Amino acid sequence: MIAHDQIEKSNPRADLIRFRCIGEIVAKKTFDVIFITLNDKGKLEEGQYKGLKVYKIPLISRIRMIQLIGFCILVLPVMFRARRRGKFDIIFLNSVLSVPSATIFRWLSGYGVLQFDLMGIVSEERFLKKSKTFWAKIAKRVISSIEDFLLKRVDFITTINEKHKQIILKRITKPIYVVRDGIFKAVLERPAVSTKETGNYSKIEIIFIGQVNHFRLDLLFRIMPTLLLEFPNLQLRVLGSGPQLKRYMNLADSMEFRNNIIFEGHVSHGMIFDYIGKADIAYTDDWSINGFPLKIFEYMAMGKPVIAEATESIKELLRDNVNALLYENKEQLKEKILLLARDEGMRREIGTKAKGMIYQHTWEKRAESLMSIYRKHLKREERG
Repeated sequence: MIAHDQIEKSNPRADLIRFRCIGEIVAKKTFDVIFITLNDKGKLEEGQYKGLKVYKIPLISRIRMIQLIGFCILVLPVMFRARRRGKFDIIFLNSVLSVPSATIFRWLSGYGVLQFDLMGIVSEERFLKKSKTFWAKIAKRVISSIEDFLLKRVDFITTINEKHKQIILKRITKPIYVVRDGIFKAVLERPAVSTKETGNYSKIEIIFIGQVNHFRLDLLFRIMPTLLLEFPNLQLRVLGSGPQLKRYMNLADSMEFRNNIIFEGHVSHGMIFDYIGKADIAYTDDWSINGFPLKIFEYMAMGKPVIAEATESIKELLRDNVNALLYENKEQLKEKILLLARDEGMRREIGTKAKGMIYQHTWEKRAESLMSIYRKHLKREERG
């Protein structure tokens, strides 16, 4: 399994969390999993992550682009070094720029089924804000062509939702399987954590977890002043760091609702469930339009009512007023927040339905799907 990131990173993005989880669940299904990831030092090291072998590729620069190019060059010799442990059946990639090295490795070694795990489509997401400008159109076309060329080199693609699958199928012809994110059963078995009691009129807390970027809290901040006029006991807790964190802190100060917002900064992934358990309402946007935020599964696993942006990918699993509340604009967002804030019974009902549904979306279930896909493609390789 190859990822251009540090596997032990304390503040992992969703793609790294998914990468680590898939490695864990596949290892439990008789596969010998080897990770090839980035080091935080300028040397090649070997180590372990949760008992699994890790080869750490030297960090040659702190500049992101140089770092990425260096990783993609060095991954090939490291793959041959890792091969000493045995034949690679599946070569799992989560960075499209690792495809050339994996393709060369397979050509030289003569084996290995290439799997690309698609978390996002850069050409579809990078230019959302400037999609109609001339240079954005040119850049999008170039990046799209590079993506298509590289994805045609792999044997099959896994992705997190049907929306991604539909977009890619219009561009290339490859087997594409939807293997959504998930939650470990152990999270579902955690005891409920809450500081609130029935009839206690303390603050109603909304929680947001995620990278503070892409202007993703703007809509919420626009409605905060009027929300607080109608429901003064509302409180927002933000878990996450990012380039726009300081901006939102300053904005909260200038709009004079700083006392109603708690900025926790980065919180380790293992600790977020304690915070979710104490919240009343869970909020998420979908800045990528085509994604499906992992945190939705985490919110639902803790039995929290989710307010989510009504994108096509979100609506693949969530139903308005059934297992979540969905919004399309700031007026609807305000309406949904007030509805849940004022109605404890509704919060409990939506949260209970959400948690009941999540038992079909565990990582253990995902492992079964992956094994079925792997068996299919390994049989094809044997016949070939």
